[in-house]
Amino acid sequence: MSFSHKTIESKSLGLDIGICVQVPDFDMESFPVVYLQHGLGDDQNTPWERTHLLPLAEEHPLIIVTSDAKSSWFVNDERSSKLLWEDFFAFELPEYIENNFPAAKSGNSRGQCGFSMGGYGAMMLALKHPDRFSAVSTHSGSFLFGHEYRKDRPERAEFMSAVAPPGGDYDLFRLTAEAGKTGRLIPDIRFDVGDKDHLLEQNRRFHAHLEQYQVLHDYKENKGSHLWSYVDQHIDESLAFFSAKLTV
Repeated sequence: MSFSHKTIESKSLGLDIGICVQVPDFDMESFPVVYLQHGLGDDQNTPWERTHLLPLAEEHPLIIVTSDAKSSWFVNDERSSKLLWEDFFAFELPEYIENNFPAAKSGNSRGQCGFSMGGYGAMMLALKHPDRFSAVSTHSGSFLFGHEYRKDRPERAEFMSAVAPPGGDYDLFRLTAEAGKTGRLIPDIRFDVGDKDHLLEQNRRFHAHLEQYQVLHDYKENKGSHLWSYVDQHIDESLAFFSAKLTV
């Protein structure tokens, strides 16, 4: 197994972006890739520092990639700064990984995973690009971003109004409703949340919404709150999910 820190000179962002890449020690020519997205206030190192991800990853034939997403919410910001985070995560980062590591090069070989803000980002990227990411698994996803302004997060309203207004292209509820109505391709979906998590009701609402539109998914509630220690208890469930769903 090899673990490396890299820096990408991103054309989509005009920034240097730090990433971490873990390549498993299995006798295979290429591997599926899981892109694990962090929460607000974290960076590419947090999942490795706050969970037992590294030893758990040794048991699965998956390349695992984490990347600094700052406080982007993974969306393209078309304002003067032109920070195209969706483009980076959907296209530029996978291209870099597949050109520099033994990564399989198909949508059936790529999965999205994430916690909190990263849970939203993972779900959004997989739903908007199901031809590029065939499976998604999230922990405590912040699914109301792009769908509804939160009274407990007034500082987020200006940013959301500018780049991800409710009912727009970054609204998970709209994306899944359209997929359910039209039969459009959707990824394999699983998500979980803790029973003491402040995002519990968001996850319940999203689960009910998916059921309403007959979008197949697996949903689970566990004991726990909105902490990386919760992710640590359940990240192996995501790895097992990706090991079963992704192919080379």
